[in-house]
Amino acid sequence: MRVATWRGGSEFTVDTVDDPSPGTGQVVIKVHSSGICGTDIHKTQGLFPGVPPEVLGHEFVGPIVELGDGVDSSMLGKMVGCTLVAACGECVSCKTWSGMHCEREPRLAGGFAEYVLIDQRQAHIVPDGLDPETASMTEPAACVISCLNMLGDIEEGCDALVVGGGLLGLFTVGMLRLRGAGRIILSEPNPKRLAMGRQFGADVLNDPTKDDLGELVNDLTGGWGVKIGAEAVGVPQLVANVSKMVRPRGNLVLVGVSPVGSPLPIDLYDIHYKEITISGAYGAGDAFAEALEALLRLKLEGVVSGRFPLEAIQEAFAASAGGEGVKYMIAPND
Repeated sequence: MRVATWRGGSEFTVDTVDDPSPGTGQVVIKVHSSGICGTDIHKTQGLFPGVPPEVLGHEFVGPIVELGDGVDSSMLGKMVGCTLVAACGECVSCKTWSGMHCEREPRLAGGFAEYVLIDQRQAHIVPDGLDPETASMTEPAACVISCLNMLGDIEEGCDALVVGGGLLGLFTVGMLRLRGAGRIILSEPNPKRLAMGRQFGADVLNDPTKDDLGELVNDLTGGWGVKIGAEAVGVPQLVANVSKMVRPRGNLVLVGVSPVGSPLPIDLYDIHYKEITISGAYGAGDAFAEALEALLRLKLEGVVSGRFPLEAIQEAFAASAGGEGVKYMIAPND
């Protein structure tokens, strides 16, 4: 089979390797769509841990084409979305934190390939009414849901701010709307992404290069700030900016993943004085199945900005890193 191998920096090669063979409890997926994640981009930029050579891609979906021993025969041919970790469900970390912290099971990904070998426990059947390309975005949707689950019940009708209109930011807007938030502000400099915020449920759109976001939040909230402030980019300075716009006893939510080694950039006295809670979540947590159902309730037209074959993966990464569109897909078998 063909795979796209990251060789370091922005270099990829398309290589031919042996087809995967499933062992006990494993299945082989024929990849229909595999999304380029921000962390994939950050790896190529040296901002996220990664050691080449590596086959990247962890947002993938496709039909099961081969079964290992011990797998129910009814799974053959099923279209499935896949988590990163099988999660044993028995270790201390699985029981106490989430399946993403599993101590026993390795990550099985590598979606920028014609086929992927996974454990059957990673496979979630795509529900009727959800097309495969959309289903490939389940993992980032689950990351957002996992972050919001850390908050518990969301205060009905509360003001919320989302900074960043990429896929994570748009999903954050959409999930906040589904969970009963009131007025939702989206701040994003890219006009196409900003405009798309409306279809996900944003009430107020802000281009921070044209209008001061802090002044806008003050005017809308009578100077108190928002109950929920979510940073969905992964830039420490933006985290600091959002923290200043969170009301007393509000929540600062880290949806975006900042580069490894980033120090906390905010005034800790301010956090203490306003009693702000800071939270994030490690990947999809245990929210993958919940995310599959949630995607059926969102308006996702126009979110996929481009679809590329394996041979054009460098072009696809360049387009994704450029930030013009929202989501770019690799289609190894088109």
